[in-house]
Amino acid sequence: MSQITKNILMIKPSSFGFNNDTSGDNYFQKQINHLSQSEIRLKAVEEFENMCSILKKNGINIIVFENDENKKLTDDVFPNNWISFHGNKYVIHSMYAKSRRGEKNKSFIKTLSTHNFNYTLLNDYTNYELEDIFLEGTGSVVLDRVNKHAYCSISKRSNVDLFKLFCDDIGYKPISFKSYDSRGDLIYHTNVMMSIGDDFALVCFESINDKNEKILVKESLEKSGRKIVEITLSQVDCFAGNLIQLGDKKNKIIVISELAYSSLNNHQKNILSAESKIVNIPIPTIQKCGGGSVRCMIAELI
Repeated sequence: MSQITKNILMIKPSSFGFNNDTSGDNYFQKQINHLSQSEIRLKAVEEFENMCSILKKNGINIIVFENDENKKLTDDVFPNNWISFHGNKYVIHSMYAKSRRGEKNKSFIKTLSTHNFNYTLLNDYTNYELEDIFLEGTGSVVLDRVNKHAYCSISKRSNVDLFKLFCDDIGYKPISFKSYDSRGDLIYHTNVMMSIGDDFALVCFESINDKNEKILVKESLEKSGRKIVEITLSQVDCFAGNLIQLGDKKNKIIVISELAYSSLNNHQKNILSAESKIVNIPIPTIQKCGGGSVRCMIAELI
């Protein structure tokens, strides 16, 4: 299986706004007090459409869906938390915030067939929500699709047992650990401190306190043959870990937010740009108010 794809699913924000239900463990989320709710929504849509335009100009095929505004889904711009794709299969994930569970929209999956993407259900973990057991897709899990390794930073949104079940379902080796942000709190999603591409593995080793866990993750990434790009906790705060490589073997791009790109040093940029064009995209409203960045906005059709 390829590590990257040029086919992605994105959800146009229907009712974007600050979600108190998710802000408790997502330190990225901040209130934007100088704008009205309607102004925040408008800016989020503008940032989304600009991102789509930039990606299309760089050869990425985007299938865009949109929810009914009346559903009041403040975070539906982040689809990678509720669905993930694996070959010709898909998985529906268990989500922590009750306010986000309405984002699961199986009509979107049916519509994919009209775009020549035919997927069948591998597993639906929704019932685990009743037991307060969660694993939020490729937010919780970072996949090495080539070597079939899966990495998960354990938190209340990323349950270790459900992670192991998911790995059994997709045939991957589970590698779990705990990581901590600059304030000393558990990092809620693995994809804010780690990203794996064809030729690189970007990771914040500084966030992994346990020595043995750090060695485990480091050795596994090194054995993959990828160049290691190590980022700092302060760069994690700027969403530097939340990037994604897209495209194909001949034309690769690394999609990263403008804020995250500005936090990288020249050495890090040089490693990332060795085989890819770096495409940095301004999404300040989505990042600040939604607490997620470009990688969270993309579900890979792979």
